Amino acid sequence: MIKDFTSIKKNISKETNNTLKIKKTKVFNSLDNVLKTYKEEYKYSPLLRKVSKKFDILKVDSYKEKKKNIDKKILNQYKNQYSIITINGLFQKNKSKIPSGISVNTFNKLHNTDKKFFHKFFNNQDDSKSDIFTSINTINYKESLLIKIDKNYSKKDHINILNFIISNSGESINHIRKLIVSNQNSKSVFIEEFISLDSIENFSTSVTEIFQEENSEIEYLNVQNDKNNFHFNSINISQKQNSISNCFTFSYSGALVRNNLNIKLKEKNCYSNMYGFYALKEKSHVDNHTTVDHIDENSISNEHYKGIMDNNSNGVFNGKIFVRKKAQKTNAFQSNNNILLSDEAKINTKPQLEIWADDVKCSHGCTVGQLDKEAIFYLQSRGISREKAISMLLGAFSEEIIEKIENQFVKQKIKKLTYKKLEYFTS
Repeated sequence: MIKDFTSIKKNISKETNNTLKIKKTKVFNSLDNVLKTYKEEYKYSPLLRKVSKKFDILKVDSYKEKKKNIDKKILNQYKNQYSIITINGLFQKNKSKIPSGISVNTFNKLHNTDKKFFHKFFNNQDDSKSDIFTSINTINYKESLLIKIDKNYSKKDHINILNFIISNSGESINHIRKLIVSNQNSKSVFIEEFISLDSIENFSTSVTEIFQEENSEIEYLNVQNDKNNFHFNSINISQKQNSISNCFTFSYSGALVRNNLNIKLKEKNCYSNMYGFYALKEKSHVDNHTTVDHIDENSISNEHYKGIMDNNSNGVFNGKIFVRKKAQKTNAFQSNNNILLSDEAKINTKPQLEIWADDVKCSHGCTVGQLDKEAIFYLQSRGISREKAISMLLGAFSEEIIEKIENQFVKQKIKKLTYKKLEYFTS
């Protein structure tokens, strides 16, 4: 898949928008350089061994029965909630429910109506230069969503972004693309989910670019819970003065999951929080790579990822903090904590700092351990079963991340999902 340059070039030649074709060709021409670095970037994720099957491109034109299942799921689980729906990467306007103050369009059409806006935002901050799967997404995606949040927008209700993946037969590949522009003084909450309606293996790439204007605030949650999926996800955020971003990544399973989170604090007084929780069993593999780049002064970043690995599962954490010379008065903190529940489970963790400024407060660290046997014994001595004691301790371990979610409805949803998953770690 990675080296199939001929089919990739054919996809570019079919692009009807000349500007998009030029930009995609530019990314294609840089693939050689990207391939030189991907072995190091994916050092602990065995791509060639894991991704060895042939996947077919997904289409949205058929599978009416499965579309009916989507309608049922939306009606039963997301009733009366704001939701942006995609099927195989294509926007479903008729199935979506969007609040006033937020507009959703396809970015591809924008070139014809607002060329200035198009050139300002399209593909201007994704990580195509360093990540092979972002490059593949940029070249192959069929449609990009443009989500614009109006100035002064502020509603308590969250907005679901539901990406449904359906296939007719056999393994399939899917590319999802989004651009979110959060305008001045706006405040919004998004929770994104990837939902496969098939038990077969699927391959998907997702790229989300978020631009935050001055004084804007966004809470963005990314939830992965598909057991058989190969999922490569990149979220890239650019923040202007006095903006706040709160990003959460929750991974509960996956054949191979890669989460890239790249944040640029481009102006003064930016605030960024990055939180992650992964609970893995069997042969699941989740790889979290984060980068926060402090470019200007007086900004703060907090990063905390926690993981639980059982059976033959594998976790990876690689977090990088850059503090530029101009970024004086920076506060940057990073932590990664892990619990291994079996001798076969593994975690590779690598927190990193690169600092060029001299007036900063920065720290990073990681821990790897097991459940406290004395704590389990203490709970058992109070009449609590061993299974319940383990569940309670794992739940308490996860709470530190979940409690950071500001939206109460979303917090309870994630808490319920997490505790349900943790029940399987005691069986």
